[in-house]
Parts: sequence; structure tokens; C-alpha cells
Amino acid sequence: MATRHIIERGFDSVSVNELAEDLGLSVGGLYRYIQTKSDLLVMACETIYGGLRETLAEIATGSERDLPEKLRLMIEVYFRECVRNQEQILLMYREYRHLPEDAHRRYKERELGITGLFADLIGAGVRRGLFGDVHVQLIAQDIVLLGHLPALKGWAVKGVESDVLVAEHVELIMARLETRPQGAAVSGGPESGE
Repeated sequence: MATRHIIERGFDSVSVNELAEDLGLSVGGLYRYIQTKSDLLVMACETIYGGLRETLAEIATGSERDLPEKLRLMIEVYFRECVRNQEQILLMYREYRHLPEDAHRRYKERELGITGLFADLIGAGVRRGLFGDVHVQLIAQDIVLLGHLPALKGWAVKGVESDVLVAEHVELIMARLETRPQGAAVSGGPESGE
């Protein structure tokens, strides 16, 4: 309920008294669960990635798929989770300044952990010649940010079914990772004549 209030009205407009009343608690009763009002925001943001890092790590370390398949599945799972949690992702961006410093660190570490999983798999693919020569960290960051697109630019992708959105983004990343003969230009680039 706190999450809904914060999403709809913004953190500054949420009253602890009003929230306690909506929950059927006294203000003192609510403060048994939280220490400060910002704890409500932390609780709302905790659900964004949940066990996503662990799920992605399981895919990455599994032996039943080849490396490109693992990466494709990881990206798909990540994008689907971002679509599912787009309200909380937008909330995080919008209300980040209200989060305590320890929450800033924790969320940054979570995101870096997810980015690191992508980077590790992409780097392994580059070393094995399965992917083209790319800036590994930059591509990993691109994946994370692209996952946030529905939250940040919902108006721009409004009406696009989530399956289509996920599939297009996965193909975009995987196409960038394709190996190319040395000196070959990226399609549509200045050297390709398109």
C-alpha cells in the first residue's frame, strides 16, 4: 500500500498518519515496522530486482546452454523483469534523493552485480571468438539501461506489447555482438554505403 501511495502521489506527499490510517494501524503501530518515513521508500524499492541477480547467475553458470544462448536468455529474463517492475524502477529514479545513503550503496551494488554478470558472459564470448570485439562494460551497461526504457520512456513505447519490446531489445543487443570479418562495417554505417 505504501508503494502505491508513493507511486501515485510522490514521496513528499505521502503522510505517515494517512498511511497508518489506510492500513488500519495507529501511527505508533506503523512505526513498529519502520524507523523513518524514508523506510517506506526503501521497502517500495526493495521489490525491484528481488532475486533477479541470483536467477541470472544460475543461467550464466548452467551447463545446458551454450554461451550465446545463456546471454540471450539472461537478457530476456532481465528485460521481462524490468517491464514487470517498471513502476518501481520509475519510482527509484524519481525518488532516489529521498533514499538513505546505505540504500544508495545497496541499490548501486545490486545493479553493478547484474551488470557484472552480463559483462562476464560477454567478455567470455569475446575471448572465445563467439562475439565481436566490443567494449564489454559499455554493452553491459547498455543492457541495464535499455531494460529501464519502459519505465523512463513509457510514453515512447506505449502500445508496444511487452513480448515485442523484449524481443526487439534482445535482437538489438545480440546483433551488436555478432562477429564480423575484420574491416567490415556495421550495416547502415558510413562505410556500408547504405
